[in-house]
Amino acid sequence: MSEMERVFRQGKLNEVAQLLANPARSGIYLTRARIRAIAGEMGLRAGVQGRARMIENLFREAGSEGRAEALIARIEAEATAWLHRYGEWARACAPGKRAWREWKIKARQLRSQLRKAKKWARKMGADASTEN
Repeated sequence: MSEMERVFRQGKLNEVAQLLANPARSGIYLTRARIRAIAGEMGLRAGVQGRARMIENLFREAGSEGRAEALIARIEAEATAWLHRYGEWARACAPGKRAWREWKIKARQLRSQLRKAKKWARKMGADASTEN
């Protein structure tokens, strides 16, 4: 089991946020500006803190509003965008292709874990709505 899979399986919000804030671990780079933009697009508040804390705040707020699946989908879209960037960079500079290989692998793993997390969030939302 990869480190990324372990973090997502354990489901500890702080650890997931730390992973997403660390490009070497997640394969993507979420700037504070991009985190704030995602928050704004969703009508959420990220706060003005470090990136991991901002991501954690987004998940807490999205979760409390029943919008965790939508937030996960936005982060999944970010991973897809980074995969496209890495491909463009590799095509633009053939000698650099190998340099982006590891980043692409991490971004693909992240996208896979986010897809699983989205299904889990959907199931949790469905379970919560049947209880009410």
